[in-house]
Order: sequence, then structure tokens, then C-alpha cells
Amino acid sequence: MQVTTTISLPKKLAKEMDKQVGKGKFASKSEFVRSAVRTYLLFQEGKLSWEILASPFRTFAKKTKLSEIDILETVERGRNRGKSKKSSY
Repeated sequence: MQVTTTISLPKKLAKEMDKQVGKGKFASKSEFVRSAVRTYLLFQEGKLSWEILASPFRTFAKKTKLSEIDILETVERGRNRGKSKKSSY
């Protein structure tokens, strides 16, 4: 059985969600939200492993033929940029 829940999101966050759905990463907005809730609950239960977190990066690396070093360098650059910016979500 499913339950329908209405949520409100800031425009910028809603746009980002739409982009992910538009790119085909999720079948729908509902699937995007379900995935986010599942991930959050796993995190809260202490069951969120590095394997789960790394999965999207591995998929991206395979599609783009990037090496592990390429991915690590990209993540490090993102971290450095993130240190100087406050999240806008």
C-alpha cells in the first residue's frame, strides 16, 4: 500500500530534482524522493556504507571511462570549492 504525501521545496532544490529526473537518473519525482528518504533512513540507522555511497560514482566512472584517480581528484576539487561556499539549498 502506498501513501501520498505533499511536500514543498525551495525553487532551486525543485529545479535540481527536475534536472535529475530529466537526465533519466530517476523515473519520476516520486522515485527521487523515495531514494532520498531511503538513503537518509539508512544513514540514521548507521547502515549507510561506503559501498552504497560510492555506487553512483562507480557508475559514472564506467560510463565516462574515468579512472579511480580521476574521480578522486574531481571529488577533492569539489571539496575544496565547497569549503569556500555555503550550501544554497
